[in-house]
Amino acid sequence: MSEIQSKTRLEMVAATGRLFQLLGLPRSTGQVYGLLYLSDIPLSLNVMAQKIGLSKGSVSIATRHLVSWGAARTVWVQGSRQDHFEAVGELRAVLEQVYREKVRVRMKSSSQKVGAILKLVEEDEAGGQLDKSEAAFCRKRVKTLESMHREISGLTPFIEAFLSLSPSEVEV
Repeated sequence: MSEIQSKTRLEMVAATGRLFQLLGLPRSTGQVYGLLYLSDIPLSLNVMAQKIGLSKGSVSIATRHLVSWGAARTVWVQGSRQDHFEAVGELRAVLEQVYREKVRVRMKSSSQKVGAILKLVEEDEAGGQLDKSEAAFCRKRVKTLESMHREISGLTPFIEAFLSLSPSEVEV
């Protein structure tokens, strides 16, 4: 990232990279978004790759993700045959799309998996694969996960209100 001279831009690239990574998305996609977000001119893949220090292929994949989520758009630059990209300024729209496609789906899936694991504990105890003590320990740990999942799911209405999702879209 030595090509970025501005400390502000450098920190934005790093921060959005970390944020995307926390959301289970590629760090490089976040870095590209951070670069585009604070750029007042559209950037080509080559320029982005050089500024961030990523391969052109990684930047290309990142921009495709961003465009598909509505976080960036392709723009025409007179005199250039290369595609150029700019960030769509509404970060909330990006978070909303990521929430819909990634977080909500993962929450639902993890809830089903925790329930299935509890059933497996019972089956393993009945089948003799776990003795009573082991089954109790496993049951306690899985129920702790289940409790944490319920608490996190309790935040869903607040997250969705923040992202302004309509009630008909809510299904966790």
